[in-house]
Amino acid sequence: MSKKVIDLINKIGDGAIQKILNWADENKIPNLKWIEHDSYLKGGYFKGIPRDRDKLVKLTELNLLGYQLDSLPKEICDLRDITKLYLSGNKLSKLPIEIGKLINLQELYIPGNHLTHLPKEISSLTNLEVLSIQENQIFEIPKEIGNLSNLTILEVGRNQLTSLPKEIGKLTKLTRLTLWKNKLTKLPNEIVNLINLKELDFLYNKLELSQQDVIWLEKLLENNCEVSI
Repeated sequence: MSKKVIDLINKIGDGAIQKILNWADENKIPNLKWIEHDSYLKGGYFKGIPRDRDKLVKLTELNLLGYQLDSLPKEICDLRDITKLYLSGNKLSKLPIEIGKLINLQELYIPGNHLTHLPKEISSLTNLEVLSIQENQIFEIPKEIGNLSNLTILEVGRNQLTSLPKEIGKLTKLTRLTLWKNKLTKLPNEIVNLINLKELDFLYNKLELSQQDVIWLEKLLENNCEVSI
């Protein structure tokens, strides 16, 4: 075992590692394995949780898709080398507030769960580039989302949103924003700052567009943005 791995184990704590492994066993999450799938560029993907502690503490991608999980142990958030986290197709009603510890996270996928909100601690994920939370029951996006300055993709379709925080206008690197099938009636004025969008989907809302919104949408169309309203 290398000194780097030993340092990681010591930093995370042996107790936290054991809690993750116990939780994986209790929820019948298999040992890390390769799943062949033609639709993936790499020919497949890894899924599960490694029972080898060395591999666990060095894990950069964690795929827990479709295990019917109703909660995540906070100790998962001690695996700070994770850059991609897949939680789609579970029964999660909330995320641990410790999610903010995953400071190296670049992609977070949580579609098809039972989330009603996002913890404000998500604001610490400043390296996040992709946030997909479609098909949940989210009724509010925290204003702290404005801190995610590197976000390029935000997918929030099929939730219960009635409004968007004005801080969404700070996400100027966004190239894709999907808000289909919510309960939006208007957009914050600050949304016009999102000038780099290449895909924008507002389908199945009840939006009343202001003149400013119309001018913004016209500019997006001129820049070859695909707009669905």
